[in-house]
Amino acid sequence: MCSRQFDDDKELDLPQDNEEAEIARLQLPEQNQSLNAQEDVEADDERIARIEFHCKECDMHELVHYYGRNPPFALGVQFREDSYVMRDPFQAPPPRWQSKSENFLALGAKCTTCAKIVCKDAACSIYYTHTYCLPCARLELKSWPVEAQAKLRKQLVAKEAGSC
Repeated sequence: MCSRQFDDDKELDLPQDNEEAEIARLQLPEQNQSLNAQEDVEADDERIARIEFHCKECDMHELVHYYGRNPPFALGVQFREDSYVMRDPFQAPPPRWQSKSENFLALGAKCTTCAKIVCKDAACSIYYTHTYCLPCARLELKSWPVEAQAKLRKQLVAKEAGSC
């Protein structure tokens, strides 16, 4: 049998000069773990909007839940371009264990010509095969079909009438 003998001076290597500091040091990791666990839960919560959306035309600011083509909360939906999408703020969230499609709002996208972020409002952008901000759409106007040109002209007239 193996037995250990400790010197009286070095029985245990624990600092005992300040008992309160030692107790606090020993309890701190436990408290940190609970705080870290709470932070991890919040970081993993996909219900919290974290992506900033800022329309360069109308200056609308909003936090959205997703940027891309296939929002995970809108089952079966695939956008033709990367879009800024948020969950419907007026709909109660489904239970986490239930995979159910949620209502959503597609707020905007990047202009395909200049890459400015614009919202889907008619005063800020138009969609024709891709999203265009109105200044870029005005430049592309002649290369579009007659129906799309007519729609864009109506939007431009409405925007000019609204800004006066």
